[in-house]
Amino acid sequence: MGKSICAVTLLGLVLCGVLLTSVYAGNDYLWGEVGPNDYKLAKDTVSKAFFVGLVQTKKFIYEQKNNLNALTVTAVKVTDKKKNHGATCELVAGGPGSKGVTLKFTSERGYGIKDVVEIWGR
Repeated sequence: MGKSICAVTLLGLVLCGVLLTSVYAGNDYLWGEVGPNDYKLAKDTVSKAFFVGLVQTKKFIYEQKNNLNALTVTAVKVTDKKKNHGATCELVAGGPGSKGVTLKFTSERGYGIKDVVEIWGR
């Protein structure tokens, strides 16, 4: 009887941990892979304040000025700073293998956007 209670308790704790990490996990994204020879091309915070009852959207565009010497993007990393009710992110154009990136952020209704974007390349 003692082993079954211990197993049920352990199973319950594991399930609670899984549920809590899914509830409190942000919407983090990674397109591509950061290699050992890659440079951080850009790091920027994307934010937009909440407005009651509305879904907020914001577009992030990364372009390199000198196209002749432009580096190729190898990875795009988005870190959600809001662990509850964070915004989703969509890679609209560019990304790994290209020279630029366009991202679209969409918040939950009634919540804002606060994400950090890192762009890596070589």
